[in-house]
Amino acid sequence: MIGSAIRRWGDVADGDALVAVLCGDLDAADRPLPPAVAHSVVVATRAFVVADGRFEDAVRQVGPTLMGIGRRAAVRGHSAERLSRDLRQVVDERTRRADQVIARVCPREERDALRGGLERFLDQLHRAALAGHRQARTMMALAPDARRDMVARAVFASAAVPEELLVLAGIDPAAAYLPVVWVSGTAPRPPDPPPDVLVDPTGRALLVPDGSVPGLEPEDRVVTGPARPAADVAESLQLARQAAAAIRAGVIRTERPVTSCADVAAELLVAGRPALADLLVDKYLAQLRALRPARRVEIGEVLLTWLETRASLAEVAAAHHIAKQTAHDRLRQGRRLLGPAIDEPASHAAVVLALHAALDGWRAEVARG
Repeated sequence: MIGSAIRRWGDVADGDALVAVLCGDLDAADRPLPPAVAHSVVVATRAFVVADGRFEDAVRQVGPTLMGIGRRAAVRGHSAERLSRDLRQVVDERTRRADQVIARVCPREERDALRGGLERFLDQLHRAALAGHRQARTMMALAPDARRDMVARAVFASAAVPEELLVLAGIDPAAAYLPVVWVSGTAPRPPDPPPDVLVDPTGRALLVPDGSVPGLEPEDRVVTGPARPAADVAESLQLARQAAAAIRAGVIRTERPVTSCADVAAELLVAGRPALADLLVDKYLAQLRALRPARRVEIGEVLLTWLETRASLAEVAAAHHIAKQTAHDRLRQGRRLLGPAIDEPASHAAVVLALHAALDGWRAEVARG
């Protein structure tokens, strides 16, 4: 439908040009809108144009932005009535501006459908802003501890928490936070936790400011995820949970009390995906698998250390507590068995992953005799 309007308006070449026409009055308005609101008008207009007037699609794109406006209005102390009145004024102005385009749409059925879609779109955005306002007001009515608990429940349920709600809970959205997930034992639950720590209601995890891993009991083992801003920590938390589950299941073997996801990144990539691990081992390590198990482990461990660190021969030897000549012999034989792949940049990561996937099984084979 909007494509039809563009085709009938000779000086508007495409959707971007149409957005410029529809929003061209914002800077010249007698009563200029606040920058955040003006930006939201442009974003909403572009969403409606890109969706070709399908208001449901456009609402999905821009609804969260309007909820953010509502939350910020509540934090600033604006009432729902004031927010609704201000939004209605903006909606009325945008409707009048859009009608100049809609009037050019033919036939009449398309024109009426576009007007109806625009009306429903703007109504839904109005509702989204008011919903964001209610969300913030609900949290503001809670005590500080209850606010933090509400945010913690959302974060550990893998829900995205808006920055405004993090601030209300005393959490700096830009501050780096470290997910800490327990493999064994449980997270400490002090009666009065620090205000900048989020506690998983299940007792299996914490979110702490970067650099402040909590004290552990002797039986505790934990995984730490990459430090990320509090507003963007969900993926890091999920990664730490996956690593903890893999360690708990024995897919990743480590006895360290604190394991960083970075330390087991390669194992984590193939954890729970035996078909992928077997594929890599078959492709890159077939010649190593032909050796007796103990020799396979000796060469594989030296190769892995060298590939991951590119350390000197002396450093590789020291890492494995062997003579420099022994390290040289193992590395030379390993390079010969792996062939050209070991020196090809495109294959480097695959060889490292294959060694990580194979070595635990090879060590177990040696232990069984």
